Amino acid sequence: MNITLRFFGQLRELTGKQEHEMTVKDNILIEDLEWLLGQRFPQIKEHLETSSFSINEEYVSRNAKVNAGDIVGILPPISGGAE
Repeated sequence: MNITLRFFGQLRELTGKQEHEMTVKDNILIEDLEWLLGQRFPQIKEHLETSSFSINEEYVSRNAKVNAGDIVGILPPISGGAE
């Protein structure tokens, strides 16, 4: 099945991509997708463990199921700002 990945923040910079189409097995879980992303984009592997994931603009846990046509967002932790 095909899904769309959207990279945010530092992950966008490291991959050089804002979006990426990816073919994955049916009924894949976010935790399995996380492993695949680490293989496909080794430059972000170390950042994935602390990143958040969304499906169709809603935050999800790592045991959430991804369906065909879903848009999966990968969001690194946000830090900074004024004290």
